[in-house]
Amino acid sequence: MKKKKSLIAIVALFLVIFVGATFAYFQSNSTFVNIFNTGTYRIVTTEVFESPSNWVPGQEIPKTITSTNEGTIPAAVRVSYTEQWLDSNNQDITNSITSGTAIINLDNTSSWIQEGNYYYYKYILNPQDTTRSFIKSVTLNPQIGSGNGEMQCTTSQDGLTQECVATNSALGAKYVLTITKETIQADKYESIWNTNVSITEKPLVEIMTANRTKDTLQVGDEICVNGATTECFNFIRYDGNNDENVVLLSKYNLKVGNIYSSDGNTKTGEYSSSDTGYGLQSSEARGQVSGQTRYGTVAFSGTNYWDDNGSPKSNYPGAYLPGPNYPTVYDSINYKGTPGNNDYSVAYYVENYKDILETYGLTVQSARLLTYSEATDSSIGCDVNDLRPCPVDEFITYTSFWLGSALDSSGVWLVFSNGSFNDNGYSNGKYGGVRPVIVVAKSDI
Repeated sequence: MKKKKSLIAIVALFLVIFVGATFAYFQSNSTFVNIFNTGTYRIVTTEVFESPSNWVPGQEIPKTITSTNEGTIPAAVRVSYTEQWLDSNNQDITNSITSGTAIINLDNTSSWIQEGNYYYYKYILNPQDTTRSFIKSVTLNPQIGSGNGEMQCTTSQDGLTQECVATNSALGAKYVLTITKETIQADKYESIWNTNVSITEKPLVEIMTANRTKDTLQVGDEICVNGATTECFNFIRYDGNNDENVVLLSKYNLKVGNIYSSDGNTKTGEYSSSDTGYGLQSSEARGQVSGQTRYGTVAFSGTNYWDDNGSPKSNYPGAYLPGPNYPTVYDSINYKGTPGNNDYSVAYYVENYKDILETYGLTVQSARLLTYSEATDSSIGCDVNDLRPCPVDEFITYTSFWLGSALDSSGVWLVFSNGSFNDNGYSNGKYGGVRPVIVVAKSDI
């Protein structure tokens, strides 16, 4: 009986071991879900054009056309155009019209490359980017109807009257300008369009003046920040060791400050931080312009912080009249302040503008106001001994704006849009606008 019990125990032990070995392993299952979101290809074209009903010789008709990438896929853009003349019966008379009868005025030529009949936008159109228009207007040749043989006159039998009729077939005809815009995924433009034109990424800063490079800039040449729609500048000079920096004057005043009536006596409004484009340049904000509403005027400061009993404080070295070395009193460190406080200065707006520019990827080494010595430098074309010292309608007289230099203990220099220099009380907010000067590295261009 004892032997039988032992055998049963042994068998039971082996059964337990067997069962345990059967289930002794590790198991794992993983599922990977991969989602591929396709990009959005959406290029929106905007045209500004109003068809004239009575187009006369010499008349210039504005026309612009731009494209904006509202999708997520980078694109390349090219345009071409054709011209056609139709008579009153809509019959094609193009071959009988002299070339140049309609003059197409191109624009932003530094941003476009012509190859054959196409104009290629030279930069990749990344999401949210907008091209510059390659055309600005069309003008009917002013010589139409006035050349030899273009006027037929008949005299009445009594010789008292004469009737003249222009015989140029363009007069009374219809001019049709057809612009074709093509876009394509940026990495396919060479093969699909069969072109050798080089389309590249935009630099941080683009030179708008034709036939200029960053090493051949001249005073007044226009430079624009890419990615910004209104931020353009005029070149003042090279600066630093080996001219590695460029000094630029903003093209327009900033959209800040007061709005006065055209006579300058009544304040009618003030720009708000909620306004579109606030703190950026605005072609409307031109300061004091004779006979026009004064947009974007500010007081230079709330107090003449640079004065010490009729002399400049030590941190604003210089001499008041009659000496030529007026103290530079623009101060971005000690008197930035905030509008509404009696110690604020235009530096508040300038420094804020510097911060905005850097959101576009541009490194602004410094931002300030133009000094008296810079504004009166002969390279700009100004002559302070003249009653109208600066050339009117040139870049420096686009606007009326504060300089960063004091005339005396209670006045700061202004440049007016009529070309004159003058001083004005530091707290006078009727005349001067804020037109910053920035310094950037030439390598950013």
